[in-house]
Amino acid sequence: MFFTKTIILNTKKSFEIIDLTDQLKKFVKKNNLTNGLVNVYTTHTTTSIKINEAEDGFFKDLENWFTQKVPTDVKYWHNDLEVRDPKTMCESREECLNGHSHVRQMLLGASSETIPLISGKLSLGQWQRVLFFELDHARERKVIFSFVGEKNK
Repeated sequence: MFFTKTIILNTKKSFEIIDLTDQLKKFVKKNNLTNGLVNVYTTHTTTSIKINEAEDGFFKDLENWFTQKVPTDVKYWHNDLEVRDPKTMCESREECLNGHSHVRQMLLGASSETIPLISGKLSLGQWQRVLFFELDHARERKVIFSFVGEKNK
């Protein structure tokens, strides 16, 4: 069986972490899913999906690290609209000037995470949570939950 659900997130900040774990558990329960694989996928190149601990100190540490290592106020070729490939141009100038966001996403990695589902439970470790990372600016974002496997009858 295959099930999918698209959720819309409205981020509020240029660096934001949203815990999707509870929404993912509701998706599993609502569809009566039992055994298989659950995938969480972001459709944006300046966001990321990762599994880690949802702890405020860690979130602040990561934001500080990105601010130091990938600052917003340095030269990014992606932001040079005179040399940028016109096929990749955005609707607004502000939206295009996000070279730092693309670099941050590549360092963080992962547009998706896949979690085994066993007997109706996500196989996450004790502290593991499924996290969505906004790395650009506040706006509407799309995330897709998908499942392949068995469903209770």
